[in-house]
Amino acid sequence: MLEFKNHIVHGAIFDMDGTMFDTERLRFQTLQQASLELIGVEFSKDYLMQCLGLSARSAEQLAKERYGQDVPYAEIRQRADVLELEHVRHHGVPVKNGLFQVLERLRKAGLKMAVATSSRRAIAEEYLINANIYKFFDVLVCGDEVRQGKPHPEIFMTAAQKINLSPSQCLMFEDSENGLRSAFNARGITVLFKDIKTPNDTMRAQAQHYYETVEGFLADLDQYVPILPMPELHTPFPQTLNQLTVGIHGFGAIGGGYLAQVLSHWDGYTRPRKIIASTRNALYQSAVNAFGTYSIRYGQNSFDQRIENMSVIDAHDHDQMQNMYIESSLIALCLPEGALISESDTIAQGLYARYLAYDQMDQPLTLLIVLNKVGAKQLVMQQILNSLKSITDEKTAQHILGQHYFCDTVVNRMVSKLSDQKLYRQLRIKYNMFKQYQLDEDLSVVDLDDSTALNADQEYQAGVYIEDLRRNFQPSHILQSMDLILFNAETDMPIYVENNSPLLAKMRQMILVDDIASIQLIKNRLWNGIHAMIAWYASLRGHQTIGVALSDPTVKKFMQQLLGQVKQGLGCQLPQHVRELDRLAQSFAESCASAYQDPCARVGRDPLRKLEQDERVLGSLTSLLQYSLPFEAVLKGAVLGYVYAIEQSECEPMQALIHLQTQLRHMAENIYQYEQLFDEMSQLINQLISGEMPLQQFMQMDLQQVFS
Repeated sequence: MLEFKNHIVHGAIFDMDGTMFDTERLRFQTLQQASLELIGVEFSKDYLMQCLGLSARSAEQLAKERYGQDVPYAEIRQRADVLELEHVRHHGVPVKNGLFQVLERLRKAGLKMAVATSSRRAIAEEYLINANIYKFFDVLVCGDEVRQGKPHPEIFMTAAQKINLSPSQCLMFEDSENGLRSAFNARGITVLFKDIKTPNDTMRAQAQHYYETVEGFLADLDQYVPILPMPELHTPFPQTLNQLTVGIHGFGAIGGGYLAQVLSHWDGYTRPRKIIASTRNALYQSAVNAFGTYSIRYGQNSFDQRIENMSVIDAHDHDQMQNMYIESSLIALCLPEGALISESDTIAQGLYARYLAYDQMDQPLTLLIVLNKVGAKQLVMQQILNSLKSITDEKTAQHILGQHYFCDTVVNRMVSKLSDQKLYRQLRIKYNMFKQYQLDEDLSVVDLDDSTALNADQEYQAGVYIEDLRRNFQPSHILQSMDLILFNAETDMPIYVENNSPLLAKMRQMILVDDIASIQLIKNRLWNGIHAMIAWYASLRGHQTIGVALSDPTVKKFMQQLLGQVKQGLGCQLPQHVRELDRLAQSFAESCASAYQDPCARVGRDPLRKLEQDERVLGSLTSLLQYSLPFEAVLKGAVLGYVYAIEQSECEPMQALIHLQTQLRHMAENIYQYEQLFDEMSQLINQLISGEMPLQQFMQMDLQQVFS
């Protein structure tokens, strides 16, 4: 049952041609071609317009009046059927935009559903099956199964009767004058969609609800169907595919291991028919495209989640990248900050290609900015604008940028991507399994080298594996159960998104917020900053992954100290979010504890960038000093970051100290201990690097007292 406006609705009955499918124009063409072949004269557009919604008998009678009593109407119609079927079988049924979403919402609202079409059953069934919507309908009533066709109400009354409802309990969807009159006289709740013929006054009077497009009705319907709650990890993706294409610019850990899942859940009713993702990693591209799917592994749940309808393109291929920007309704920009300058040219070229492809008409694209940085939106938009101005004039560049929806995001999930070597080993193991299944013979032992890059022989062999697997991949084959694991992920489901696009209103995993900057700050300090400091300390103690490191009591204690101090600082800065801090801190701790596949080297990379003023570490330190709060753990984390950078040969000791002095100088206006802070921190860094002070002794020091 559905409450729609002032109606209590129990059923939905759809006309087919012109209402669900954009086939009326195609039908006109085939009837004109068939009539020209058989009688030497094309049926006129005026005659065809009058036939809209008529049964075959009524259309034949009208043809006899126009073209003579001996017109071979049955043969013309039969020939047109053949021509139309040939077109549909080759090109598919032209489904109206928004139809899949409407049908899925009505069905999940509990409605009984029927089709009432003037077409013959053989044609109707083929079209419904071809369009993959037959599954939505309980019954099908066709023009060759009723005595009186439209505009007589028999066909709608019969359809309502067959689903055991009265016509007044049913929405009846039509596009033609005769069809609408049939639904109106059946006393249904009439919904009119505009198709070829502009509705006249009589039609508008008989339509209780009128929409220019199916998407217009969808926008109304969305207000009356529930927003589905956040899914559980094991909640299946929607089965029904809508007509949307979405893109992921950057098939890395977050793009492929998180955003792909968010986009696959979509609104819980349907999901995009296609996800396009770009990568510069040829091995990942060929592997995903060969299997047609891949999986994300959630280790703490022993659960592999399969991502489908994914096409991975080469980020070096300008044509493919531009096509992604032209075709997509939404694109997630999943880029590291370091790649932004180079990738902004590609983004700008894609947006400009879209502008030209749609003949300079505004076609808004929603862009999710997944940059893991406070103020990411302004940075991204400025870089794109600069790139646009290099390929077009400033006015056009500003117009292109202004027509799209840019939405900042905050990601909570921790995801790690398999190295090329691990993917290579996985491919080889699966290939051996495949060969054993195929040939029933033992194969060689897998290569256990755990370095990152592949050598030339391995690259060649990986290509052989993928190509052989691709050639032999068949439904119900052993390969169907051989999921290709590409990412390890934690289970945090929501992504926070700036409420800046109408497309996002029903997204199932998105929490829309008006003040994204506050959430970004919390994520930056409470997750990213603490994550980095844990990784630096864990690496210096010899641990390889975050999950393993947290079995070390000293690392776990350090994490708890950091959480306590950073939470205090954020609570003073953002009192309106105090309640969320405990939940987010607990979620972070749980994610870290099970992050056995999350390398400390990945989390701790690029330490000097993370140690910039107002960034994830020194930003927390500034806040704690401003509010006279305990800061010892965060100060230790900053020192460890510089030591880690030096030990990883990312900078020389003197460069590290100059960097520290520069950042503290920028902070000097906010903190009075600038000179003392620099002296003490630089001394500690030198003592740790030289070995004069053991790491364990440093971690046990009471730095709070040193600075008191």
